Amino acid sequence: MYLSDSIVRPQRVRQRRQFARLEVQCPARIRIGTRQYAGYIHNISQGGAKLTTLSPIRKLGKVILRLPDLPPLRCQLRWTDPYNAGVAFELRLSREELLRWARERSSAGVDSILEAEITSTT
Repeated sequence: MYLSDSIVRPQRVRQRRQFARLEVQCPARIRIGTRQYAGYIHNISQGGAKLTTLSPIRKLGKVILRLPDLPPLRCQLRWTDPYNAGVAFELRLSREELLRWARERSSAGVDSILEAEITSTT
């Protein structure tokens, strides 16, 4: 996983967003029912994350997002397009928790990359 300069300067987005996003590249495995998808966490905020996937996800609903060094996060898979998806956390991360996680993952280096995992709760 790597972090861009957005850890210091949040990504500028024209849409109004409730939380600033941090750009990351964290491998992700998404499981929904019996289907499995490969991809990356593209960006993350206190309230959710954007996933970039290698194949389209078609089913919305409740999922669990597992990220290295954080407890499992209950989420709603809110939107999908051909190669992206967005999850909203049921309980938001604190700003401090998110920044600590991002810094720790960034300083961990390439050799210690752990995969994120998202699993359907239904």
